[in-house]
Amino acid sequence: MRAAPAPRASAAPRARAEASKRRGAASFRAHAVRRARSSANASSTSAATAEAETSTRMVTIEEMSGEVFPSNLRCALRVNVPVDEPEEAVREGRSLSEYMRLPVDQYVGIELPMGAEMKRVPGDRDMFQLEIPGLKFLSLEVKPVVRVRVRLVRDGESVETWTGQSGFPGGKTPEWRDAEAREIERRVEEANAKRAACEDDDAPAVPEECDDVVGDDGAELAPAASADDDSTRLDDDEIPAATPLGRPEREDVDLRGPCVLIEAVSCRVEGDVVEELGVNDLFVFRGTTCFRWRSAGDDSVRGPELRRTGPGGEDESDSGHANAKIVGKVKDGQACISGWADIGVGVDPPGPFALLPAAFAEKVGDAVMRTTLKALQTVFLKGLGEDYKKWASDEAYRAAREVAAREAAEAANL
Repeated sequence: MRAAPAPRASAAPRARAEASKRRGAASFRAHAVRRARSSANASSTSAATAEAETSTRMVTIEEMSGEVFPSNLRCALRVNVPVDEPEEAVREGRSLSEYMRLPVDQYVGIELPMGAEMKRVPGDRDMFQLEIPGLKFLSLEVKPVVRVRVRLVRDGESVETWTGQSGFPGGKTPEWRDAEAREIERRVEEANAKRAACEDDDAPAVPEECDDVVGDDGAELAPAASADDDSTRLDDDEIPAATPLGRPEREDVDLRGPCVLIEAVSCRVEGDVVEELGVNDLFVFRGTTCFRWRSAGDDSVRGPELRRTGPGGEDESDSGHANAKIVGKVKDGQACISGWADIGVGVDPPGPFALLPAAFAEKVGDAVMRTTLKALQTVFLKGLGEDYKKWASDEAYRAAREVAAREAAEAANL
């Protein structure tokens, strides 16, 4: 027997209560799902072990594949650094083009600004870990720890890479969003049908969902969604929120060699309140950096203007890269190293940061990334140019670098 229906609340307060619940669920659903993903793995460990694992866990690109976050930061930047390329070095096979094609071990020894440090990751010849201390976003100071894969894309070789400067919003096609809208509509219709069945006192059968709220003896087993004891409780996941639009991105930019390509693989942030706010469960870091060169060694110094995607690569004249900030100038016929950075961060703002307007948070975040990236890339490429000059002119230094590279590889178990 079902209990007699209790007096119903007026429609307006009931509607407002349900609408408020729905907005809250939509706002925090992604936050809860992402947090649950990490906590599920730690549920069988002690509190101390779980805390240690969380503090060192890297958020991988693969793990967050397809996620679209409420706030999205972007930065695109090109840095040009002239390089002195001695004619004698070119004749003797020590040109800038030869140097840039060396094994990627060289990047460990290049000095970085802001206290940043590049380390080799044990067990992987092409993997490095970049640590940037003291990065400040409003009142939150964090230390990003990014693992990147560094590889030489050889002449004529083609690879597909990520970009945050073109593509569909959130990387989702119009067809994908149409399909999602249809699924949400279907779920809404199902939920409304359940609600109507639970509220129908004359129905011959009662759906099981109603029994989850009110037992056979009339006692309430769980809080109802409204003042009506016969109404069903709707789970947060029963009616999903539409995926946020996000900023444009895509995974299939055609990039051609020769170049040195650096791609983000995973990331975490460290800081005093990082664990408290659950930051490492609420963001993803995407990024590619491409280094190209003009050198007399391969005659590229007299070739066409360097492009991020390389000779025969994709035309990006209508993307954000066409208007990206350029740091440094190079004269015609001058040897140089050029670096293009394309960085994106998706974040579900934690704690009090969730109250900030998305446009404001993105503007501040973009500026922080641009300032940091400009300093890092400019100093790094200048250091690379200085290292080339020493490598090209000093035989003892070349020999010492080879020894250091072997020792580093042995220390990393390679």
